[in-house]
Amino acid sequence: MDAKILKTQAKELTGSLRDLGSKKEKKYREKTKLGGVLNKLIKEAVDLNARKKEIEKELSSLKKQRNNKNKEVREGLKKLKHLKVQHKKSRGKTPKLNKEKILAEIQQLDYQIQTGAVSMTKEKNIMKKIKSLKKTIKEHQDSQKPSVEFEQVRERTKLVKKDADSFHDKIQTLAKESSQIFDRLTVLSKEITTIKRQRNVSKLVLNGLKDQINIMNAKLGGVLRDMSKLPESARKSAMEIFNKNEAKMKVDVKEALKTGKKLSKDDILKLQKGLMKK
Repeated sequence: MDAKILKTQAKELTGSLRDLGSKKEKKYREKTKLGGVLNKLIKEAVDLNARKKEIEKELSSLKKQRNNKNKEVREGLKKLKHLKVQHKKSRGKTPKLNKEKILAEIQQLDYQIQTGAVSMTKEKNIMKKIKSLKKTIKEHQDSQKPSVEFEQVRERTKLVKKDADSFHDKIQTLAKESSQIFDRLTVLSKEITTIKRQRNVSKLVLNGLKDQINIMNAKLGGVLRDMSKLPESARKSAMEIFNKNEAKMKVDVKEALKTGKKLSKDDILKLQKGLMKK
């Protein structure tokens, strides 16, 4: 084959290889970057899923505790209702008391002591009477108050209700967090799908570029082998394409083409790499 044609082919092939190599490198960086983004998104999704499972366990435990507390509250309210009914019946059996009349009587007795000339014995009896009347008022007032048991049940029920409300607040907070995680996971799922699709496209393009490079390498290898078969005068012209890259090549191309030495497959691959760096 004509040396000029071979030289032109070699230039075209090396130019194409440089372009393909550049595209391959760019696409490789793109794929690597997508892989990094994908790994980051997947890690976030894994961490969020783990947290979501933790929340589900916490919610299950808190709901159980809240339900138990609410059950205690219902039982307490039922007990209070029963005690109220009993207290109402007890009050109905207690004779009515005219508190104003008794207070007026106490005031009158006290006035006698303060103003009247009474003996020590009579004063003592009056004081005893006043004390008795006050006791009657107090006993009547006490009978109108809720029982000690009622107060204890009511306080206990209040505390249990407070605990139940605390559990409920925690449940609400965790439920909100779980909902936010679900929303984020939905977004992540879409982003991961998109990135995977983009990465797969990059892989396909990269594989396509590799195939094209392999084809170009094979063609360039054929051209180089044809060059090595040229007459000495024609080989000199063909060697011009290697001058600028000769220092970068580990293969002595001039010597090989001058002597007609057959280039091995490894020699050709090294030569191709040198030409692609031009």
